Amino acid sequence: MRRFKGFTLTELMIALAVIGILVAVVTPAIMRTRPNKNKMMIKKTFYTTEQIVSSLINDERLYPDMRDACGTGVVSGASDIYCAYGFDYKEPVEYEGETYSGDTKFAKLFKNRLNVKSEVAGSNGLEFYTTDGVRWNLNGLDGAWPAGQVPGKFEGSTAPSNIGTILIDVDGSAGINKRQKESDADSFDQYQIQILSNGKLRINPEDAKAVEYATINTAIRDSSS
Repeated sequence: MRRFKGFTLTELMIALAVIGILVAVVTPAIMRTRPNKNKMMIKKTFYTTEQIVSSLINDERLYPDMRDACGTGVVSGASDIYCAYGFDYKEPVEYEGETYSGDTKFAKLFKNRLNVKSEVAGSNGLEFYTTDGVRWNLNGLDGAWPAGQVPGKFEGSTAPSNIGTILIDVDGSAGINKRQKESDADSFDQYQIQILSNGKLRINPEDAKAVEYATINTAIRDSSS
C-alpha cells in the first residue's frame, strides 16, 4: 500500500509565519508606491481649469480686449464707452446657440466646456458634478469682476478684490469633503482655484498641499507681473 507524504502541522505553521512576515514587509512599500487618487485628480482638475480659462480669455468673440478703444482702460463717469480687460466684459454674446451675459457669463461659459453629469439642486446651475465624479462649485465666480475694474495682481497671499474662485471637490460627495487643515495636511479632498479677470490663475496659497500636488503645472507659480 502506497503512503502519501504531507505537510506536518509544524511545517504549515512555519509557512504561514513566513507569509505573514513577507506581507508585513511588502505592504507598506506597495502603499507608498500606489498612486494617490486625490493627487491625480487635483492635477487633472487644475490642468482642465487652466486650459478652459486660457481658451476663454483668448476668444475675442467672447471677451474682446477693449483697452485701445477706452484709452485709459478705466471707466469714466462722463463716458458711455464700456472698458474691459477680460472677464469683466459682461455684455451678451451668442455661443453655440445660447446667450451668455451678466454676472454669470464666465461661470456658465466655463461650465459649458466641462462634461456635466448632474446639477446640485438649488445651486442656480453653478454647482454640479462632472462625469469623472468631481464636484465643481462656481458660485465664487458669480459677479466676481465688476465692470471696468482694472485687474490686480497676485501678490503674496493677499488676493485683490476682483477675483473669482472655484471650489473643487475631487471625489464629489464621497470622502471627508473639506479643504486642507494644518493639523492633518494630507487629509483633504477639496481645494480652491483663484482667477483674475485678466486670465491669471493659481491655487489658493492656503491649500499648500494642493499646490504641492500640482507643481507639474508651472502656471500656479504666479510671477505677479
